[in-house]
Order: sequence, then C-alpha cells, then structure tokens
Amino acid sequence: MSTSDGRARSIDEAVDWFVRLRDDPVSVEERVAHAEWLAAAPENARAYEALERDWHELGELGRRARPKLDVLNLAHARSRRRRTLAIGGLSVAAAVVAGVLVAPLLDPTTSTARFETVKAEQRRIALQDGSRMHLNTDSLVDVRFTPETRVVTLARGEGLFDVNHDPRRPFTVRAGMTRVIAVGTRFAVHLDRGEVTVTVVEGRVAIMPTGAAPGVDEIDDVPAATLDGVQGPPPGRLLLEPERQARLGPDGRVKSVGTVVADNVTAWRTGRLVFDNAPLREVARELSRYSPTEVRVAPGVPNHPVTGIIQIRSAGSMVDLLSAVVPVHAVRESPTLTVLYGEPRYPDLRND
Repeated sequence: MSTSDGRARSIDEAVDWFVRLRDDPVSVEERVAHAEWLAAAPENARAYEALERDWHELGELGRRARPKLDVLNLAHARSRRRRTLAIGGLSVAAAVVAGVLVAPLLDPTTSTARFETVKAEQRRIALQDGSRMHLNTDSLVDVRFTPETRVVTLARGEGLFDVNHDPRRPFTVRAGMTRVIAVGTRFAVHLDRGEVTVTVVEGRVAIMPTGAAPGVDEIDDVPAATLDGVQGPPPGRLLLEPERQARLGPDGRVKSVGTVVADNVTAWRTGRLVFDNAPLREVARELSRYSPTEVRVAPGVPNHPVTGIIQIRSAGSMVDLLSAVVPVHAVRESPTLTVLYGEPRYPDLRND
C-alpha cells in the first residue's frame, strides 16, 4: 500500500470512529477497539487528532451539534467524506464532516454530557464553550453547562483542562470533596481513592472544599512560598499558580502544596510517564493504571526510588523498562497480575 493510500485509509477510518464515538451509547468494547486502532499506526492517531482539532476550530458549528448523531448524519457524512478524499486534504475532509453534523440547536439554557475512558484509552474532547478536556486512562466525567455556570464532575481518573476564559461563567471541576475553579487556565486534576491532586500548567486555579461559598473574589491569595510542605488544614481557600501542585485528602483538606515540573506530571498526554525519585510502589500503581494487568511489588522488596521516563505501552514493556532502572524482576502470576520481586542473587560459577 502506498503512503497516500495508507493516509487516505487512516482518514477514512478516523471519520468513522469520530462519528461512532459521538453516538450513544458507546460500549466498552468499542472504546477498547478505538484505543487499539489509535495505537496500531502513527497515521491513525494523527488523523484522529487533526479531525478533533478541526471540529473544535469550527466552534460555532460545534455549539449547535447534537450530542447524539442519527443514522442520516452518519450516512451523509460517509458519502461526503469519500468525495472529499479525492482532494487529499484532511482539514477539508474534517470541515465537511463538521458541517454535516450540524443539527437543531440544543436547549439554550442547559446542556449535559458524560465522557468515559477505559484502561489504556485517552480521549480529547472539545467542549461547547471552546474549552478542551483531555481524559486520561480509566476516567469518568459528567459535564453540565448552564447560562451561569460550567461544571465538570470527575467521578474517577484524571483530566487535563484547557479552559476558555469567560468571566460571566466560572469553570469548576468537582472531585471528591474538592472544588477547583479556573481563572482562565490550564490544569490537571487526578482523583485516586478519594484523594485529589491538582497541578497547574498555566494561569491560576482556586481550590476550596465543596461546601465553601463559590465567590472566587473571596479566595485567600496565600503566597506560594508559605505553602511548601504544609501539613494539616491550611486556609480554606487558596490560589494555585503555574508549576504548583496541591494534594488534598478525602475530606477536602489540603495535605501538601509544592513545586513540580507540570509538563512531567502531565506527560501522559504524549504517551510518557516521567518519574523523579518516585517510590517503587507508587510507580507500580501508576503502571497498573495503563494496563489491564495489575503490577504489584512483593512484600519485603525495598521501596526503591525510581527516576526515568517510561513509554506507555503494554504492561510487559513498561515493567521491562522499570526492571532496567531498579533491581527487580517481574513474574507474571496470572493473566491479570504481575509481581515485582527483588533481584535474585545467584552464586558466581563462571570460574568453576
């Protein structure tokens, strides 16, 4: 198959996936198949990302698009797409599809949507206000927009939010007992066993308990330098600036605030995991998020510090890279469990 034929096929399949994933309901099997298709060839991922980018850029059309596409739209999109492929331009094909997906206006007062990813899947979503949301593996969010508010509820997992500033409507992410309010910014929120981690990439976010009054203007602007290593209940409200990260307990209280390299924390969006002196057991839990196979450290194995970059691939590949960094060896105990044991010590028999 020629390069142009392969590219055309990727565009063709990307459009099919784009439409299918906006139909409702979408099964877990379909999401797994989509993730496998993205990973099968670089052209697939590029084609799908370009299609979503073009859809986002046609914001006025996106705001009028229905969340559920009917069969007529699907058939029309396919026929128009195939005619457009003769031109050879991905952006042109995407624009045609975006035009086809225009539907009667949504309820102008309120809109709701749910987005979900399975393990090993990531998903980029253009929201109706022009904001973008990048969901990490095994995540679930509910989105509710009204004329006064924009609220995203993170039920599990992790998301990176690139917020389109709108002073009339605050953008709030709820996770556990924590509210994160964007002040025109880019930030990540991770919910893990009730604990919430907030990392700011650009701009500023306000952090407060879910029961606090919503007025952003009332938030205490605590100097960042005074918050490093803080333990226990700090001020009820605080502003977090770029390259800063806050960890909050299940009760919504801030456990610690510190400085991080935000690009390293959010490296998962480019298919990488970056560790800097991270404890081995924390790394094992992180690897388990990206594979159906759980990675566990055997009792008695030291909690070695791990520093390095691991590409997000199969559990076996990631564990192999980890074993090259710290003295452990992996044993696959079952199809769904890999255990890391201490490096075995054998007698040196080379001179016998």
